[in-house]
Amino acid sequence: MKFAALNATLIAAFAPMAFASEKAPASSKVEVQEYQYGMQLDIDQVLQRTDNSRKSGVVPSVMVYRDSQGEVHAVRFVEWGGLSNQNG
Repeated sequence: MKFAALNATLIAAFAPMAFASEKAPASSKVEVQEYQYGMQLDIDQVLQRTDNSRKSGVVPSVMVYRDSQGEVHAVRFVEWGGLSNQNG
């Protein structure tokens, strides 16, 4: 239990640094918004998403999407990389 709490603390501490190095996709000219838990997203079509399939651990990701009104938005969040579960 202590390991899980320590792990969560470390992830929370280093996430802002990971976000600083992750840029919005080059094709988008929209401002990237930080995802907040519980945020309501109106996603009609995903246009672009960071490929984290070859990364491990918790990594930053950016998703560019079009809403139901046709406006383009970008949101940054963290997710588990695709290599995280291959050793288990």
